[in-house]
Amino acid sequence: MINVSRLMTGKAGRNDHIRYPSSRQPAPKVMVFNITRNCNLHCTHCYSGSGHSVFTNLPAVKWISALKAAADMGVEHLLISGGEPLMSRDAMDIIREASERGLKVTLSTNGTLLDAERISRLKGLVEYIGISIDGPEILHDKFRGVDGAFRRTLANARRCMAAGIRTGFRFTLTRMNSQYVDFALDLAEREHADRICFYHLGYVGRASADLDIDSGERLGAMMKIMERARESAFEILTADNSVDGILAYFLTGSQHVRSLLVRNGGNRSGERIADIDPDGNVYPDQFTRFRLGGIDDLGSIWEGPSQQVLELRDRRRIERCSRCPYFEMCNGNSRGRALASSGDLWGFDPSCYLDMVVKHFEEHMPPDAVSA
Repeated sequence: MINVSRLMTGKAGRNDHIRYPSSRQPAPKVMVFNITRNCNLHCTHCYSGSGHSVFTNLPAVKWISALKAAADMGVEHLLISGGEPLMSRDAMDIIREASERGLKVTLSTNGTLLDAERISRLKGLVEYIGISIDGPEILHDKFRGVDGAFRRTLANARRCMAAGIRTGFRFTLTRMNSQYVDFALDLAEREHADRICFYHLGYVGRASADLDIDSGERLGAMMKIMERARESAFEILTADNSVDGILAYFLTGSQHVRSLLVRNGGNRSGERIADIDPDGNVYPDQFTRFRLGGIDDLGSIWEGPSQQVLELRDRRRIERCSRCPYFEMCNGNSRGRALASSGDLWGFDPSCYLDMVVKHFEEHMPPDAVSA
């Protein structure tokens, strides 16, 4: 993730030590557990292809064992996701075990199942709840495949905030909703959310390239987000497109921002983050279907490290990207989109909009403002 608020205002974020490490880390600090593929909704852009069928979850003991391995590896943050994680009868046990092991737990949810009892049980166990919003009510319900989803989601988000749990929104940019960026930002402000994160679409599950926006639309959306970050009291982040950070550098012209982005190192999937899917497969992140191993050998994947991890660290093999003057801030961007769109893990990420950024600033800014 890119903390846009930090880059645009200089205000420190809660997890800056992970985003801007002083040295290369041997294993991920963030782990995603997709504990179920079951879901009560059927979202157009679901990266796990969940909903409208019954999935047999892995036994809780598998996830508890993986928690121990993750903690032993030095993982600090655990993101519990799905499907809809609250559809799993083991969700609370897994969350409690993670919290007791000292992991900072984030719950990623559609929000519809966050009733008073669950909220009461979650308080004190989770550091943050991220709730998905796709736009105004009619559009959101269309995305989610269930009428009334928006109202339930928003009502439950308010309950979480009232209970004192850090709560915010997640918004995935698609061609169907990119024009509602301001709506999402206004909603976060009006509801006093702690943060909002804008996700670039990953081409996996039901989310395909034909749902994505083009470079011009992406730049327009991100310019709005960057400008709002200058003045917003809540935290604004983006995920899964390292060009966002480069855009922040262009907008600020700050060498400090540049140095932060170099320390961040761009996309570090499989290095700073890893994902376990509902079947127990270990991947670099939620959107990159390059298998690193299985849930039972989680610890050994980075202990060596494995050949797959070594491959992911060698991003200079991406020929087009390795020649880019901003490579050290980006690291080749999303390998998941490259793999999904071309079949080549080392192909070009079609969501890279750097050329559009450079063109925009060449046309609207003095030449020295766009120098590498």
